[in-house]
Amino acid sequence: MARDQHISSAERLLSYSDAVFSIITTIMIVPLGGETVEEIKSTEDLLEGVKSIWFKILVYATTFVIVASTWSTHTSLFGYIEKVNESIILLNLGVLMASTFLPFSFLMFAEHPTEPLAVVLFCASIVIAGTLMAGIAWQAYSRPNLLNEDEARYGEIKSKRCRTMLMVLGKPVLALVAAGIGWIRIEAAWALLVMVLLEPLLRQVIISLYYFGKGDGDTGCKVLLPSRLLVETTDTLRTRVYSDGVYAIIATLIILDICVENVPSQEDDIAKHGDLITALKHDQHVFMSYAGTFITICMLWYLHHSIFYRIFAENPLLAFFNKLALMFAGLLPIVFKITGEFGKEVSAGDAAIAVQLNAGTVLFSSIWHLVMWIIVMKNKSKLLHRRFDDDDEDKYMNTFMIIRLCVYPTISLLLFLLCFVPTWKFDSEVINWVQISTPGVFIIIKIVRNCVQRREDKKRPSEKEEEDPEMSYLPANKYNSKASNRVHENDITAV
Repeated sequence: MARDQHISSAERLLSYSDAVFSIITTIMIVPLGGETVEEIKSTEDLLEGVKSIWFKILVYATTFVIVASTWSTHTSLFGYIEKVNESIILLNLGVLMASTFLPFSFLMFAEHPTEPLAVVLFCASIVIAGTLMAGIAWQAYSRPNLLNEDEARYGEIKSKRCRTMLMVLGKPVLALVAAGIGWIRIEAAWALLVMVLLEPLLRQVIISLYYFGKGDGDTGCKVLLPSRLLVETTDTLRTRVYSDGVYAIIATLIILDICVENVPSQEDDIAKHGDLITALKHDQHVFMSYAGTFITICMLWYLHHSIFYRIFAENPLLAFFNKLALMFAGLLPIVFKITGEFGKEVSAGDAAIAVQLNAGTVLFSSIWHLVMWIIVMKNKSKLLHRRFDDDDEDKYMNTFMIIRLCVYPTISLLLFLLCFVPTWKFDSEVINWVQISTPGVFIIIKIVRNCVQRREDKKRPSEKEEEDPEMSYLPANKYNSKASNRVHENDITAV
């Protein structure tokens, strides 16, 4: 058929969408960083300045969660869709356009939280994106040849379409109600926006009530069981792509302020300091802060990569903590700027506070990696690659993985607490040198691990087991077939 000539794989569309979502997630901090630091500088006291911007940081965190949640809904939706046509491609571009408007509406909301128009603009982006995703779901389920094999084969298409529409339309409905109420009472609109963050939980309650209404109380209870957060698993491919994009953009954002503010000008800086070298040396603490922050972001990505390299699937709980890790990592550009501006003001006490802000952000950016690995260890059979669980050559992998994941939380917590010691004078130079030298700790851990592994290799018998020729056709990892498909264990969410 002529219509089938316009059907293609969804792979490239998903890669493009993940890239756009990762950019949206991170660029929100750019305008906030400039305005916030200027606002803090005007207070002439770092602690009071940080207290004055708490609402903006809260709105940033809320918007981050909404964007990440929109991406999660997009991921879940395209978990059922294998191919796309022109209609789905155009609808998806509309979803991305509405989502890219969120940074502007976020800043409007942060600057004018009591203005109904600001709330309406914020909600409108959510409503439009969700409505267009509902259009994608309707288009896909109207043409089952676009769905993946499992979704198209098993069960009634109508019931699956209802389940998917409920998943997609939850946030838009709440945002639409919030936009309407915002013209009457702004505080009620704020409360509904909080409900948008809790929409997945509300959706499960509705599904549970649906089953209770049908007289199926057992299934209704199972829907609300917390164990579902561990049982249900999905492929990690899009999570890895999205997370890589976020870390990559964060690592490059921190150079923007240096390009704008720290390039010596011929008229002012050279004339003031005499020559180019002296002018650059005047801002050396900024360049040191850049180096330390960049290395920290790269090492956080390295730890994230180490975790996801060893797992073939993720559960909802793991995905939640991954978003927390990305959200706090997204604050590092503004923390870098604060450290550069206030990190040398020792006499005013701002330097220690700047160090604490830096250390605290790194602490919360890294500790969720440790939590994620604990979740993986508690669910080895469902998440961890078998070669990292049973193979003797990786006998000590889990222990050394825990040690690596504890490096940044331990160092950051220690720096944070030492700032309270009156006899210790901390400024940005201390934390910059600590961050620059931290990769050396990981090198030492690697060397120790290799030595331990070599010692164990010597103890192991040199004879290798003969391979059974009848089994040689099997893949090396029996989980490979699972890595590319959605895992439908205990799928009790179908309506």
